[in-house]
Amino acid sequence: MKKYNLLTYNEAVELTKLVDSPFIESKLIVDGYNVSAFNYRLAQYSDFLDNKAFEMRGLTFIFNEDGSLFKRHLLLQKFFNLNQVPDTQYSEVKDFAIKYINNKEDGSIASFVKLPNGKVVGKSKMSFESDQAIGMNRIYRNNKDVRSFVDWTLDNDIVAIFEYVSPTNRIVLRYTDEELILLRLRDNKTGHYLDINDYLDKLGSIKVAKFEDNKSLDELIELAHTVEDKEGWIVQFEKDHLIDFLKIKTSWYCERHGLLTDDLYRENILVGYILDDKIDDILGQIPEDEVEAHERIEKLIVVIKHAIFNKGSEILKSYDLFLAEDDGSDISIVKKNYALKYCKKDPNFGYVMGMANGKDVYDLAIDWVRDNTKKLNIARDFLKERDPSLFFVDGPENEIED
Repeated sequence: MKKYNLLTYNEAVELTKLVDSPFIESKLIVDGYNVSAFNYRLAQYSDFLDNKAFEMRGLTFIFNEDGSLFKRHLLLQKFFNLNQVPDTQYSEVKDFAIKYINNKEDGSIASFVKLPNGKVVGKSKMSFESDQAIGMNRIYRNNKDVRSFVDWTLDNDIVAIFEYVSPTNRIVLRYTDEELILLRLRDNKTGHYLDINDYLDKLGSIKVAKFEDNKSLDELIELAHTVEDKEGWIVQFEKDHLIDFLKIKTSWYCERHGLLTDDLYRENILVGYILDDKIDDILGQIPEDEVEAHERIEKLIVVIKHAIFNKGSEILKSYDLFLAEDDGSDISIVKKNYALKYCKKDPNFGYVMGMANGKDVYDLAIDWVRDNTKKLNIARDFLKERDPSLFFVDGPENEIED
């Protein structure tokens, strides 16, 4: 049986401190308790080569009032699209035995944790206060089967991983009801994935993501070109490989998600996908023999990551000047004094004001990149200035136009 390299809190924190680390920690207060949730932004495959990093997707630590650790909660580890990364290329996985195939639901990942005071609360990947988390808690309160099952899993140190779907949480597919669809069960101590079929007597009316275990990988790939009204499938392999899962998305879904082949030739659109954390789906649509396209997008990701990091550092330096103006006066006076000195001479003035109003520096840096890459020619200038080795190709029948 595979041994999962699970992270301690200190190990997770260390991953966030690596040079140019995409991993982040969000420190939260939930019902009076300190909670740390980990995730990643603009992560590349190379960031996950330390396979402990696969667990950084929604990993959550809850602390007692005295600061000691109460509980660590795993989530579904990071996994990739077919043909997206070296370990999910068709040539690598085509002979792997398949354990499960289930429908990929089109909502938001959801799980529940128990606080030291015994209260059970729902969370999306990183939030206990998002609209999705509010919806999860509403279902938990009102659906006795969900409440009973979730309580049972928490009492037995099992992570129940759901997809939260609702008419108001639409990505592409339409869902008529607000509900939690069970995706996976995971042993919170060992990381092993449990067979849902062994626990059907616990589920009651809870919906489970549809399984299609009678299909081969080749059959799924063929279906992906023709099937409609489906996002795709999650494939779980039988044996212990570095990659336990992979995603296959349908052409129908990708077209409706805006992931069109022509987009590969428009750097402004690719940058937008990177900033919106949708580039994984683009990479998964590129055949493995299109090496040049893969390399070009990976270069773009690196350039954008560095641009965000550098701009964030600039904004923080300017923000230090703003803090120097804080003499304990009313915040409006501090802002006015800073504006008088720096409004015209500091190009980061607007971003500093954004931070002063509570915005995150990372989000502000992303806004700056987005503003400077909206149009194709401007995006190409922006990218070439930061990496002259980048090459640009016009797509079939595509003219360079803004």
